[in-house]
Amino acid sequence: MLKIHHLVASRSDRIVWLAEELEIPYELVRHLRNPQTFRAPDSLRAITPLAKAPVIEDQGVVVSESSVICDYLIDQYGQGRLRPSAGTPARLDYAYWMASSESTLMYPVLIDVLSTMTQSDAAGLLGFAMGEYTTMFGHVERTLGKHAYIAGDSFTAADVMVYYTLAMAAGTALPIPSRAPMADYPLLGDYLARLEARPAWQKANKLCAA
Repeated sequence: MLKIHHLVASRSDRIVWLAEELEIPYELVRHLRNPQTFRAPDSLRAITPLAKAPVIEDQGVVVSESSVICDYLIDQYGQGRLRPSAGTPARLDYAYWMASSESTLMYPVLIDVLSTMTQSDAAGLLGFAMGEYTTMFGHVERTLGKHAYIAGDSFTAADVMVYYTLAMAAGTALPIPSRAPMADYPLLGDYLARLEARPAWQKANKLCAA
């Protein structure tokens, strides 16, 4: 059976949600962070030397990194679901948002959250983050003005990936406040609410709670 190693307050929320969307039987193994350092415990390091989540075990294989795990699960269990067909414009959009969720879209969020965690309010760094929020959130807002989901008219794993990054910015994925200008982007807020209304998200959210 698929085994999902879930580090509480981490990106592994994504994988539990995706497994629920695909209705895959799985075993959830919870790992708790050190309350002083916010680091992962040795129990996770025993699975992967980097002690990073998400990570899964399936059919004797250990798979790490959110986007890699998403595509692995879709390859193995998706039966054509939650990913556009190869060779289509939607598939290219899907690939873009799968990558962007952990790169260009994540940059301002990560800078903002780490500045809060470390209490290092460097004006230049925060100014850069706010500029990137404007650039990337504007891009998301325009995208959502064209269709209901991030890679087209249908829900895909790209929405799972992008959701967590935006939820970090909104301060709901982690117990860490951010300075993201969420109120300036109403379509983005509607999008988060639409995703959170999905039964699979709601079940995963309860399972992943601290």
